[in-house]
Amino acid sequence: MSETVSPNGSSVALVLGGGGPVGLAWLAGLATGLRDSGIDLSLADRFVGTSAGAVVGAVLADGGDPARLLRPSTSAPVQADPARMAEIFAVLRAPGQDPAQARRRAGELALAAQVGDPDEHIARMGGLAGVAQWPARDLVVTAIDITTGELRAWTRDGAASLPAALASSTAVPGVFPPIPIDGRHYIDGGLRSPVNADLAAGADVVVIVEPLAHMFPRITSDRELGSATEISIVPDDDAITVFGLDVFDPAALAPAHAAGVRQSAEAALRLKDVWPNP
Repeated sequence: MSETVSPNGSSVALVLGGGGPVGLAWLAGLATGLRDSGIDLSLADRFVGTSAGAVVGAVLADGGDPARLLRPSTSAPVQADPARMAEIFAVLRAPGQDPAQARRRAGELALAAQVGDPDEHIARMGGLAGVAQWPARDLVVTAIDITTGELRAWTRDGAASLPAALASSTAVPGVFPPIPIDGRHYIDGGLRSPVNADLAAGADVVVIVEPLAHMFPRITSDRELGSATEISIVPDDDAITVFGLDVFDPAALAPAHAAGVRQSAEAALRLKDVWPNP
């Protein structure tokens, strides 16, 4: 628990979902706009981040400025394998299969894809977040262990450095390479759930911010929040329009960020009675 307290004395968890660079830009805009409206997302008691949400969560948990996530990248260019991506997502969407088994197969295919050096992606994510060490605040970063197909929740007490944890959580198969950590390989935590909200269980208030709620539904375990009050924030119709279908489209980054800033006004009204005060 942090030393901050919500207005009603309850604990608050912030769950940030995946969304690629476009979703990340929207999340950063939302966080920036909320801060300007007096809602500082960095005051959450727990942060649960998946993929793009993990990067934003790391910045917030460290007390950083989410606007820095919009800096132009100087890292190696992305080397996506579209054919391999199509094969991987066909495996994941095939009906009537065990989800963990499908994720294991997706991981095997991801290992075979020629999409760059894992160390480059670790450096890319560490540089993007601008945070080298795990913050003192309670941060959970999600990834998938390709050996088991099961969720791995990284924390500061685990085997992963923060840049490696962020790289594993954002390792979209067929776009980025699986990340080796402590003898195993890991890929995008969003392959289990777009938000992995069940990792916030135990908090009194759970705020779930879902950049791609219009594209990927939650799974059953995302509703396993006990008696928590849930507040969900998703892109509105105008934001969805500017997102488009390609979450890696550089032309959509600035419009998505602006949409997040715009939506922050309404989000601030929904959060003002539950959000922690300094």
